[in-house]
Amino acid sequence: MQEAMPGPRRLVRVRTVRGEPYEVRGRRLIPLARMVSLGRARATIGTHRLEGRGWGLAYVKPLSMIVDTPGGVRLAKVAVRDGTTRALARMYLAAVALTLLFAVVRWLAQGRGPAGQA
Repeated sequence: MQEAMPGPRRLVRVRTVRGEPYEVRGRRLIPLARMVSLGRARATIGTHRLEGRGWGLAYVKPLSMIVDTPGGVRLAKVAVRDGTTRALARMYLAAVALTLLFAVVRWLAQGRGPAGQA
């Protein structure tokens, strides 16, 4: 991938990158993506010591596709369905629904008094 907008070394970096072009049915397609990365690294080199540590995270989101045809160049949107986000949202909604259900059951049980008497 080629870096479209290089940036300095920081904790958080946001870049737009171009992927490797490929040919499909006489068209040249070049993917564009936004890359958000976080990371830190540290190293110590001294007499009788060599130490290093670091961490990093990266998130890449497809933005669009540059379509190069004999008739001209155009930018095409990319529709990406993120299955992980959908699954996480469903699990979150299920957890909230179960919490509310158990809260209602507890509220009803407490309102009835001991041994279920009103």
